[in-house]
Amino acid sequence: MKVRPFWVVLAILVIAVILRPPVAQIGPILDLIQTKLSLTDTETAFLAAIPVLCFGFGAFTTPVLVRRFGVNSTMVWLLALLFVAIAARPYLGFIGLILGTTLAGLAIAVANVLLPTVVRARFPKKVVPLTAGYTTILAASASFAAAFSYPSAAQFGWQMALELWALPALLALGLSLTLLGGKSDAAQEEPEEHAGDFKLISRSPIAWAIIGLFGIQSLGFYALLAWLPNFAIDSGMNPSDAGALLSLMTVVGVPVGLVLSSNFGRFKNLAPVGAVISMVTIAGLVLLLMHLWVPAAIVIGIGQASSFPLSLSLISTRAGNQRLTTMLSSVSQGVGYLVAAGGTFLFGWLAKVTGNWQVSVIGLIALTCIQVVAAWYAGRPQVIR
Repeated sequence: MKVRPFWVVLAILVIAVILRPPVAQIGPILDLIQTKLSLTDTETAFLAAIPVLCFGFGAFTTPVLVRRFGVNSTMVWLLALLFVAIAARPYLGFIGLILGTTLAGLAIAVANVLLPTVVRARFPKKVVPLTAGYTTILAASASFAAAFSYPSAAQFGWQMALELWALPALLALGLSLTLLGGKSDAAQEEPEEHAGDFKLISRSPIAWAIIGLFGIQSLGFYALLAWLPNFAIDSGMNPSDAGALLSLMTVVGVPVGLVLSSNFGRFKNLAPVGAVISMVTIAGLVLLLMHLWVPAAIVIGIGQASSFPLSLSLISTRAGNQRLTTMLSSVSQGVGYLVAAGGTFLFGWLAKVTGNWQVSVIGLIALTCIQVVAAWYAGRPQVIR
């Protein structure tokens, strides 16, 4: 059955809506959840880090799932799992919350990897604008979830605040059925050479530069997504303002990221662009050290909102074919999110143990300096073949 491109584009964009809120909404209400469930600091840090940890492990399973079910069917089943996890996790205690968050994280992980593949397979001549579109939605939905997490928890309770995103997940599931029509999966059309693909990616300096860029920028984003409200609250800010600060950080860069990412295709060499974007993030982190909250949130937001679509654009354009795109996406996001998960846990744990958030921020600045080098190398005009 042939499906109009409009419905496929709509499905891609609505799927993007639901791939960040289950994670973004936890940070602003982490203290509330800790109090209600009587969690230790270690359990709280684990809850904050586990979605990103799942992003890493889940990404590695993508090639196996694609070989078994195909890209489109895998996406549909993932969204069904995501809907169930979001709906059930708030009402089953700490173990249920961990289990539901784990399942949601794993589902989101594979969907993260598949989106660049779906875009390239369905719209090979529109990769850059569509990537810009759905990455903008990822950032906007994360911002919305962060902004309304604490107010909705204060009004309806933290359980209902988490539950609210089940409805958009159900809508995404329904629209994802449009992916089953039209083109067949590229994984079924191309030769089965996945072991060779992995070897090629694992030995490519280009791929490792992309992995470094993706991992460090993800670490910075998710560490601040989980812990910035706590940092601000410990420095004297009230919880509502701390949630608003996080929302500002995630939303302020959206217009800049959209304009910049929509024009990535105009640059023959993205190396200077990637390096400058990374240095903007460093400048924002320095402002954060100085407790200049609003300027820091704005500058960091611009840097992070630009580096994420850059890394995804490089994943979509630096691989020589469709199958390599899936493998590069899987390895980049798998390794990258594992780095981000470990960093997110350490960022919060170190601050809790030392009682000093500045140590964690300085460590993040040092890592972002490495990101500058990775972005420069990955952005050069080259293709993995």
